[in-house]
Amino acid sequence: MSSIQLSVVVPVSERAQNLFDTHDSYLADLEQIDLNWEMIYVFSESNSALATEFQPKVDDRVSIITLTRNFGEGTAIQVGTSNAKGELVLTLPAYQQVAQGELKKLFEKMQESEAELVIAKRWPRIDGPTNRLQTSMFNFFIKMFSDVDFSDLGCGIRLFKKKIMEDISIYGDQHRFFPLIAHEYGVIIEEVELKQSPNESTKRLYSPGIYLRRLLDLLAIIFVTKFNKKPLRFFGLIGASTFTLGLLFLVAVTIQRYGFDVSAANRPFMLISVLMMSLGVQLVAIGLVGETIIFTHAKDIKEYHIREIVNGEKSSSEQSDAA
Repeated sequence: MSSIQLSVVVPVSERAQNLFDTHDSYLADLEQIDLNWEMIYVFSESNSALATEFQPKVDDRVSIITLTRNFGEGTAIQVGTSNAKGELVLTLPAYQQVAQGELKKLFEKMQESEAELVIAKRWPRIDGPTNRLQTSMFNFFIKMFSDVDFSDLGCGIRLFKKKIMEDISIYGDQHRFFPLIAHEYGVIIEEVELKQSPNESTKRLYSPGIYLRRLLDLLAIIFVTKFNKKPLRFFGLIGASTFTLGLLFLVAVTIQRYGFDVSAANRPFMLISVLMMSLGVQLVAIGLVGETIIFTHAKDIKEYHIREIVNGEKSSSEQSDAA
C-alpha cells in the first residue's frame, strides 16, 4: 500500500448520532478524493461501548483509539493528529454537518490557494431558527473579543497541514477555537461554503451551564492568544482603569467634604473609592508578576509558526533532482 497522504480524525465525544451511517457517508466522500487516506476514530471513555460496536469497521484504513476519560474533543483531535501518518489532516465530527459530496471542496480550496488551514462554513443553513440564532450569537462574541471574521466556527470540519500542529496545541473543548488560535500564530486560513446536511436540522438546546462554559472558554482563548506573552497590558489596563475611577470617586468625596461641608464618614462612596484604588494596584501588581515570569522563561516560549525555509542547500538539492 502506498504511503498515507491524508489522515481523517473523527473525535467521538459528545454527539455520536448514527455513527455507522455517518461513517459510510464519509467513506463515499473519501473515495472521490485522489489521495491515499486513513481514518482514525478517537472515542471518549463515555462512548467506549460504542467503540466496541464499531470495531468490525476496523481494517487497514480505519483504526480506533479509546481514551481512558472524557478529555474533550480538543484532546481527542490532538491525540488523533499525533497518531496520524498523513501530511494532511481532515477533522470530521461524529455526525453529519454537511451534505454528502461536499468535502472535496476543501481540497479544491487548498489547492487553489496558499492556505494551511481550510475551514468549512455551512451554507445555506437549512436548520431551524433556534440553531441559527445560537450560531450567530457564538460568532458575534468571537468577533467582539477578537479581530477575526470567521462565519461558522461551530462547524468541526477542518482540513489542515499536519505540521501546524507542531506549534499549536489544543485540549479540552478548545476544538471550536482552533482556527482562532491558528490565526494568532499567523497560519493562512481560508473559509469555504459547504451545503449543510439535512440530518442536522434537529433543534439543539443546552443547559445554561454549557453556554457559560463556552463563553469562559472563549475568554480564556482570547487571553492566552493575545495577552499570554504580555499580561501587563491586560491586567494593567483593567487595573489602571479601576484605580483611576476609584481616585475620581475619592476626589469627588473630598471636594464635597471640604467644599460643601458634606460628611464623608458614613458615605459608601468613600469605602468604594478606596477599595477600587486598592484593587487597581493589585491588578497592576499581578500584571508585573506575570511579565517577570514571562521574561524569565522567554527563551523557552515559542509563539511563532514557520511557514517555509528556503536556503542554498535546498535549492541545490532541487536542482540535482531536476537534473
